[in-house]
Amino acid sequence: MLFHQPHNSMGNYNFNAHIYKDEIWQNHFHKNLELIYVMLGNVECDVNNHKYMLAAGDFGLCLPYDVHAYIPCKKTKYYVCVFSADYVRLFENHVKGKSAEGFSFKPDDVIKDYFVKMLVDNDNPEIYTLKGCLYSICGEFLKSVSLSENKDRKQSIIAITDYLSKNHTQNISLKDIAELLGYDYHYVSRYFHSMFDMSFAELLGAYRLETAIKLMDETDKKIADIAYESGFGSIRSFNYTFKKNFGISPNEYRRKR
Repeated sequence: MLFHQPHNSMGNYNFNAHIYKDEIWQNHFHKNLELIYVMLGNVECDVNNHKYMLAAGDFGLCLPYDVHAYIPCKKTKYYVCVFSADYVRLFENHVKGKSAEGFSFKPDDVIKDYFVKMLVDNDNPEIYTLKGCLYSICGEFLKSVSLSENKDRKQSIIAITDYLSKNHTQNISLKDIAELLGYDYHYVSRYFHSMFDMSFAELLGAYRLETAIKLMDETDKKIADIAYESGFGSIRSFNYTFKKNFGISPNEYRRKR
């Protein structure tokens, strides 16, 4: 199953990092860049239908909208950080509109040790250290791969997710997506499901829920106002979608904050 992560596709200066032990990540994609560093064991990575086996000490970098999955072997420990392009704007300009012919790489030992010390072993790096480390790692990545123009599938994913990111709070439909791509509605309907393994309504709902969660976490607005501001047509549809995805109602979620 292929799924999109809206929380890793929205906003500016987003950075989150975690260390995982034996955790599997199925096929997913997002707008932000994603770096994996294997600390222990081996991790099989599937990136854009190409398989790579990373051993301890290896790195891998996913460009925006790369479809990727991680399947660790036993007793595996790996670090993953997802970051928006704001941190590496020059790198983003260099790779924009392109795909990488490759994924895994081994950085210079000095750069690797600095990265581990300042990011992996540091829970709260300051902004300039963060930028410096990410630029250094991205530079090492470029030494190991070649770049080519994006393929049609990835271009379609980018067009659709960008459109949803900008317009999900409005009353939009799959017909709007068809017009955006310049294709017949019925063709896009079939193509959409094969590309995302979910319906347009489900993906649109995911974007709206992401906005709703952000508003609930960062504001004291009423639930009804949040529902409509996020793009839901009614309180009933918001409550249903929220509980279906999170197992609790919006009011229960807010009380647990």
